[in-house]
Amino acid sequence: MKKWLKLSLGFLFLLPVHLFAQIVINEIDSDTPGTDTMEFIELYDGGTGSTSLNGLVVVLFNGFDDKSYNSAFDLDGFSTDAHGYFVIGNAAVANVGLVISNNAIQNGADAVALYNGDATDFPNDTPVTTTNLLDAVVFDTNDAEDAGLLVLLNAGQPQVNENENSNSANQSLQRIPNGSGGTRNTGSYTALPPTPGAINIAPPPM
Repeated sequence: MKKWLKLSLGFLFLLPVHLFAQIVINEIDSDTPGTDTMEFIELYDGGTGSTSLNGLVVVLFNGFDDKSYNSAFDLDGFSTDAHGYFVIGNAAVANVGLVISNNAIQNGADAVALYNGDATDFPNDTPVTTTNLLDAVVFDTNDAEDAGLLVLLNAGQPQVNENENSNSANQSLQRIPNGSGGTRNTGSYTALPPTPGAINIAPPPM
């Protein structure tokens, strides 16, 4: 084998796994029954499974001032499960991998964003930024569109409404089909019963 090819293959093995698996925000549940003890954010690697999340951070943005809040969630040391899912959520959420405090995710208009970086890069009140941005969802519960947050999405992508079926407390926003739509695109999200750490499946047509 030629020397340059050996060097190239060696370099590939040194690259972090998450560069080969596209991580997306696959599901969000911000409004849950009562005092919001079942909130979660689900990441998905497309089904690769056991993908390192080192070097990634999830950031929450407040639509009131378009700045970050409630600290960022650093994902160093974590990985997706064998089926490709990783759940950040309240302690009572099924399949949770990183526990956050109850009532931590605001109901909207707000945003969740996934970046290359560390939690220290995003202290509270960090302005919205697209630098090192990998994916984002801007969502609400019957709130007006927030132009300051929509810059996180690709042009023309919508802010999504968890209350589109007038049942936000019992439904989450999820990509249908599972994992579909592409990064920074929200057109495939719809409100359905929550499936943290499991496949998103649309109900059969009536």
